[in-house]
Amino acid sequence: MAPNAQGPGGGEPLLRARGIRKSFGAVQALSGADLDVPAGQVTALVGDNGAGKSVLIKCIAGIYEADGGEILWNGQPVRIRGPRDAAALGIEVVYQDLALCDNLDVVQNMFLGRERIAGGLLDEDAMEHAAAETLAGLQVTTLRSIRQPVSSLSGGQRQSIAVAKAVMWNSKLVILDEPTAALGVAQTRQVLALVRRLADQGLAVVMISHNLNDVFAVADRLAVLRLGRMVAQGPASEFDRPLAVELMTTGTSDRLGKVAGTGPEAPPAAPVAEEAEAGASETQAVVAGARADTLSGYARLLRSRVLAGESGVLPVVLGVILIAAIFQSQNDKFLSPGNLVNLLVQGSVFMLIGMGEVFALLLGEIDLSLGFVAGIGATIATILVQPDLNAPWWSAILAGLAVTAVLGAFQGLLITRVRLPSFVVTLAGLLGFQGLMIELLGTGGTIPIPSETINNLANGTLSPAGGWIAVGAVLVAYAAFTTLGDRKRRRSGLVAPPPGVTALKVAAAALAGAAIVLVSNFDRGVPAYPVNGMPWVVPIVFAVLVLWSVVLTRTRFGRYVFAIGGSAEAARRAGINLARIRTMAFTLAALTAGLGGIVYASRLRSISTSFDGGTVVLYVVATAVIGGTSLFGGRGHPLHPVLGGIVIAAIVNGMALLGLPAAVQLMATALVLLASITVDVIVRRRGETVR
Repeated sequence: MAPNAQGPGGGEPLLRARGIRKSFGAVQALSGADLDVPAGQVTALVGDNGAGKSVLIKCIAGIYEADGGEILWNGQPVRIRGPRDAAALGIEVVYQDLALCDNLDVVQNMFLGRERIAGGLLDEDAMEHAAAETLAGLQVTTLRSIRQPVSSLSGGQRQSIAVAKAVMWNSKLVILDEPTAALGVAQTRQVLALVRRLADQGLAVVMISHNLNDVFAVADRLAVLRLGRMVAQGPASEFDRPLAVELMTTGTSDRLGKVAGTGPEAPPAAPVAEEAEAGASETQAVVAGARADTLSGYARLLRSRVLAGESGVLPVVLGVILIAAIFQSQNDKFLSPGNLVNLLVQGSVFMLIGMGEVFALLLGEIDLSLGFVAGIGATIATILVQPDLNAPWWSAILAGLAVTAVLGAFQGLLITRVRLPSFVVTLAGLLGFQGLMIELLGTGGTIPIPSETINNLANGTLSPAGGWIAVGAVLVAYAAFTTLGDRKRRRSGLVAPPPGVTALKVAAAALAGAAIVLVSNFDRGVPAYPVNGMPWVVPIVFAVLVLWSVVLTRTRFGRYVFAIGGSAEAARRAGINLARIRTMAFTLAALTAGLGGIVYASRLRSISTSFDGGTVVLYVVATAVIGGTSLFGGRGHPLHPVLGGIVIAAIVNGMALLGLPAAVQLMATALVLLASITVDVIVRRRGETVR
């Protein structure tokens, strides 16, 4: 059959592959395969299992480099050595597994690896606009919201997002690998209509499929591959299903060129195109989604998220309230100002180290060494401020943090470069760093901290007026940021909470801040030694929380951490350097743990060989998980260990007030941890069954 590969305008094909060869050892996957792909047409690549279809498209896409042959792009020979070369030409591939991160939303997936930046931070509004325009142009109208997680989408919707992601980067050739596999009838029609629209917009489309009904419903051209060779290619009207099957199985047929005009065996693509036109009137639905412009709409949106398992920190907040009510009913001193402030100070160490652990957990990894990493940070800072060295307090703290960061980077390199399991590496770190800490402290056992500034990190307090000033400044900044951000989104035509909801958020933050200041300003001392004011450690924890929240939610690095935790393979295909991101995450985890260790030593005004880093790290993992961070990776926030730290501190503190033994405290904490993990597993399974 003589190939007719001219585009709609009669010009040369966009891509010509000639004599492509590829072998894997003794296996010859491609034996001189040819392929012509014109612009503005759908070319269906068909063949039996093992015919070499996937290998051919991977050679075109740069996943494999061909052993021989030639690829012509717009009539010019090109060499495609890797995916970046293919992307530079305008070649995008939608693989059968789609390579999407379920934990990220639609916009985040579409821009993964190509994020837009403004002022050093992610420009979410610009990306949302561009994603909405692309989806609207492709008439993808079935999404509830482009800010919903991909895990909540159906198979057809996920396929549509993967295609939209491929075409939004000025792509000229889109390759689709089994785009309708495992889809229902309605979802298949939706995807085929989308494929047809791509060609109608002038793109060259290659579709690999085993389903000949789908092939003949949408394809303009057919290319049949068998045992690594192209046995026939030409207009779809020159084929029918029996001929295609015969070519796929035998490689030849005496019916070549005799099928044109056989009617029902080669149905035109018009029905699919008509379905595409039928949905055009709903173009704006993708932008509107489930708009939350009113209080009732916002309430419905929140309700749908809760029912879908996206309840955020609500369960742990309700748990804290319940725990407080129970202990207060048993001992009226539990909610006293002195006890509440003491509870915050007690939990601060777990909160800080827990925020470091979140970096590892988000990757789907774990760091068991952070307890003794924290101890080493505290030991270094303590040694440096001793009278014989007399280093300034700030340089001692920086040195302690620097050493912990180096330890974290070292472990990260072992995990990413040597490819050792994080569990094994950090377990070895737990043992090795404990020995290093003992070696540094020597036989003395306990070293006091002579620096009052370091001691005040956990024991010092702001003046009553200073507490009000600090909280007031934070509230003003939060109100301005939230209000102006929502107003900007409304002006841009993007979905934003109604003004009433924004006002409620600001009011709730103001109420919480005022409560902390009022409680802190009560006199917690004795008549001879009055103590009041907000402890220094509260703004320290808050500052770290804000910093890491910005890093994880508003920067490329943070986006990539979530992406790797959601799907490392999808992140790799998006061009993300997995080793670098993982190493940086373990470095920041250790750095944060070092600060937590210094606060721990500050609270005791000394550091000792009796420091139990093994128990500390177990509590730290518990704080993150109880607060809502997933052990499976891809879901978490620095706020979670802060809330989890409050829960654990409340349990330990409350049971101590009731005079219960340590054994009961440990068992109660274990039950809370098991309950949190159960919720995590249920939410994860629910997300998997939604599709």
